[in-house]
Order: sequence, then C-alpha cells, then structure tokens
Amino acid sequence: MGSSDRLELRDVGVPGILVLGRYRHSYAHVGLKRHSHPGCVEVCFLARGRQRYRLGGRVYDLTGGEQFVALPDEEHDTADEPQDKGVLYWLIAQLAPVDAPLLYLDRPQRLQVRRALFDIPSRQFTACPDARTLLDDAISALVRPQSSLSRLRAAMLLAQYLLGTIAAATAEQQRLVSAPVRQSRQFIADHLAEPISVATLAHVAGLSAPRLHARFRQEIGQSPGEYILRAKIERARDLLADTDLSVTDIAHSLSFSSAQYFATAFKRLTRTTPTSFRRSLNGPAAT
Repeated sequence: MGSSDRLELRDVGVPGILVLGRYRHSYAHVGLKRHSHPGCVEVCFLARGRQRYRLGGRVYDLTGGEQFVALPDEEHDTADEPQDKGVLYWLIAQLAPVDAPLLYLDRPQRLQVRRALFDIPSRQFTACPDARTLLDDAISALVRPQSSLSRLRAAMLLAQYLLGTIAAATAEQQRLVSAPVRQSRQFIADHLAEPISVATLAHVAGLSAPRLHARFRQEIGQSPGEYILRAKIERARDLLADTDLSVTDIAHSLSFSSAQYFATAFKRLTRTTPTSFRRSLNGPAAT
C-alpha cells in the first residue's frame, strides 16, 4: 500500500477562510459525493496528478498545474471517479453575506475580490506559477503555534493566491474565447438597459441560436441567457451601491419584467435581496 498524507484546517482564525486543505496521495481514494457550499467559493489546485470534477452536467478533467472553481451553491462531485493519486489543495472562502469579513481586507477591497470571484469566467484553468508555494507557506503559518502575526501572514499569502487565481482565470478565458462569444459579450455590456434575446445575440455573432448556445457553454460554462442575467445583476449591484435609485427603478432600468422577478433573480445569484445588499453597504435602502 502506498502512502497518504491529508491535512485539513478548519476555523483557522483568518477572516472568511473556512477550510484550507492539502492531500498527497500515492493511491486513489474514495471520490467526493455531490455537494455544494452555500455562500462560499471553493478553489481547488491540483499540483500533481489527475483529477476529475463534475459541475452543472459538465465534466472537467484536471491535470497537474490546473485549478477548478465551484461558486456558491454550485453542486459538484468527482463524477463517480475516485480522488486520484497526486497532490491537491482546496480552499473554501465565505463570500456571503457581503458584509462578512474576508482576509482583513477593507470594505472596498472585499467587494472587489468577491465580485471578481463571482465573475470568474471559467471553472478550469492553469494556475498562477507560485500557487503551490503560496499555499504551502500559508499552511505552514497556520500549522505552527499561531500568533496574530502568523494569521496575518497566512491572510496575506491567501489573498495573493486568490488574486492570482482571478488573474489566471481571466487570462485563460481571453485565450479560449472565440470571436462570436467576444462580440456577444460586448453587445451585452453595451445594451444592459435593454431586453436582450438570444436570437439578437445570435444575429450579432453571425451564428444560429443553437450554435451560439453551444459556444457559450463550451467556452465560458454558461448559457447566453444565464450570462445576460448575471451581467444585469452585476450592474444592479453597482447601481445599488453607487446611486439612490429605488429597487423598482433599478429593475426597470435594466429591463426586468417586474421588480419581483428582479429581486428573485438577484437573491438566486447573490444569496441576498437587493434591499439587504444595499443596507449592508449604505444603511437603509429605498424601495
């Protein structure tokens, strides 16, 4: 029988970091059952070996040096496969509610990091070159007898790791996204105040609606309709934070069919209501 070394740290004393783990397996272990992390993002880094994950009906085959990301409430597992031999790290960070602390960052920094993590465009991508060093150093800082300085050092290392993850995912997407999808995304960004149909996007991209749908699924892991909705909700978050517009006015300004549908969609994607989101930032909200 080969060797196995597994370490999982919980309640590490670093704000917003719920779990930090690492395994070194020389033989396969029992796979992960379908699960999700409410309000949390999970970032896995496969330093060596192979590993398979399944999310949203799609299977991701990782090789050494790649990352896999599951956003809040996204159910995932190892696709009926074992946890393979190799070296893998996992980090679970809390993203909701929006006023929860994260890595000693101030509020504007927390919001920027949360938004960037929610907007990660790909679930599988090549990690930043120093990912393993950052994670090993953070684990070392938290395993030894802790002090306020060791927790601060771990937080700084993990912040650097998350920023590297965001940059790596963005770079990967820029390499992989085709011209029709880029054109569609730009059209969406330029017309958020209007109703946007998949048929309109297909015309802009010069593809049939089914072809465009397949391209979106393949290249960014979302359907065109889901991407449109997420883009509108992201714009709504900016308006809730930076303006005094009422929730109803924001819904209408982004061409939602009703304020109720807007609130339902907002809560599904952010795990909070528009009013609660604004209150957490700026005090009582207009409704």
